[in-house]
Amino acid sequence: MASRSLLTLAPLVPAGGRRAEGTSEERTVNLKRLKRRRVVVSAGALIAAAMLSLGSTSAVATTGGHSAVEHERLRVMTLNIFYGGDDLDLKTGDFCATPNGCPQTLVQIERAVTQARADIVGVQEPERNVERIASALGWYGSDRAHVMSRFPIIDPPGSNGLYVYVEVAPGRVVAVANTHLPSDPYGPYLVRDGGTVKQVLDLERKTRLPAVQDLVKVLPALARKGIPVMLTGDFNSPSHLDWTPAVAAERADVPYAVKWPASSALAAAGLRDTYREAHPDPVAVPGFTWTPGSPEADAHEVFDRIDWVLTSGPTRTIDSTVVGEKGGPDVGVGVSPWPTDHRGVVSTLDVVPAVPQVLVSPATRRVTIGKDLPVAFHAAGRQGERVELRDAKGRAVTSRPTKSGRTDGTVTLPTKGLRRGAYAVALVSRGKVVSKAPVWLYPAGEPTKVSVGKSSYKQGESIKVDWSNAPGMGLDWVSVYACPGGKCQDTSEYLVYTYTGSAIEGQAKIGPKSIGADSSWPLPPGRYVVRLLPDDGVVSVAQSAMFTVTK
Repeated sequence: MASRSLLTLAPLVPAGGRRAEGTSEERTVNLKRLKRRRVVVSAGALIAAAMLSLGSTSAVATTGGHSAVEHERLRVMTLNIFYGGDDLDLKTGDFCATPNGCPQTLVQIERAVTQARADIVGVQEPERNVERIASALGWYGSDRAHVMSRFPIIDPPGSNGLYVYVEVAPGRVVAVANTHLPSDPYGPYLVRDGGTVKQVLDLERKTRLPAVQDLVKVLPALARKGIPVMLTGDFNSPSHLDWTPAVAAERADVPYAVKWPASSALAAAGLRDTYREAHPDPVAVPGFTWTPGSPEADAHEVFDRIDWVLTSGPTRTIDSTVVGEKGGPDVGVGVSPWPTDHRGVVSTLDVVPAVPQVLVSPATRRVTIGKDLPVAFHAAGRQGERVELRDAKGRAVTSRPTKSGRTDGTVTLPTKGLRRGAYAVALVSRGKVVSKAPVWLYPAGEPTKVSVGKSSYKQGESIKVDWSNAPGMGLDWVSVYACPGGKCQDTSEYLVYTYTGSAIEGQAKIGPKSIGADSSWPLPPGRYVVRLLPDDGVVSVAQSAMFTVTK
């Protein structure tokens, strides 16, 4: 959860890695304003790019090149790490004196994961640090998926950023999705402040329910195919399993029962709440995850269980516990000092991993020309199967055989001498492409670029934005910044923005339906730029040429 204040301030978002100067007090105020920005609106962009490993640790036997249908026991964790995990001062409990200035807090995040004995972790508010944390743990990680695991992570074509495969046994996978629903306005605050049940339900249906729609459409289909599904997240909403008549009779902050729409929709789609399966009585075991303490906590805070591990398909919940500060309520795994403003949850599951569909998965979607591209595959094992790199016209420019009889493995495609542009990695069987995934090739040193369609726009006219060679992280965003007097300052405030959908190359329009438009649109006459910032973070990696808005 980011700030849950019903009135969200527009903070300063600097670019180019430089921050606002000033007194220590001014820097702290600016940082707090900056940190209150994020309202995550997507269901979660969730594909990881990593190689399929044939040697992952597992106790299962194998038959015919695949692991036998055996059970695996997994510990799946959800954890909101508070603005990338390096912005909380463990000594003061407040924001660090300088942005991203507390790397020692990241060490405590790593310690929390280790002490929880997690196998798979969904991370919220990662801000480009998932791979950094995973590397420190010796794990696999993806800044695009916001998922890390001690098992290999695979990008399945066709998932459109909504889920990732984790290869928990040789040739067998589970599907993992991770999400962070919008934080503001926060439903329990409305209840606290006298809102009616109807007002609360209207708010939730408008604010958070839309953010789970893709999840409820796609994840159940995977489960029906026999693939174990896990959904982790900071849902910024209580559960309908917690706000029951029995709880309302016991808790003063729950004046009435509420069938919270987000949790209800996920449950109706077959996703089970593992914590409530392990602890079915919400009166006896509330399991609060918000909050053990936060720089953003409300003066009259409402505590609740808003961080969940959900599951569907061939899985069974063995146990589930809260991970948080030592001695905290219902905390089963204690860490001191606790490094974030949410408690986590870790659930032990018995799963039957599935053989995935035929697929091909490049290790990265953004390739530097001259470097080899590792590509994982799951194939039928037929003679003559191969992995190709195809140009925009569908012509094979590089090819490697999978070797007869091999159903799972990795090949390496060379890119030396190839031209810049869009390509596709393709798995070819019996002369037909049976799976493909896009990649983009760029010369070494080419920067991320962002541009606007015109040098001048009429007031109220939507702004066309194009970008290329973007990081492709899960929450990359492009935003308009004002340049008063033709001077674009690092401390300029973001005005109106949209997410890129983790696209390496793409375009979008910023206009009346974009985020922030309710307070910033139409843009007043003046001069502006558009910046691209990775993964819900505050550091710009590209800036457009200046443009003008006129009456």
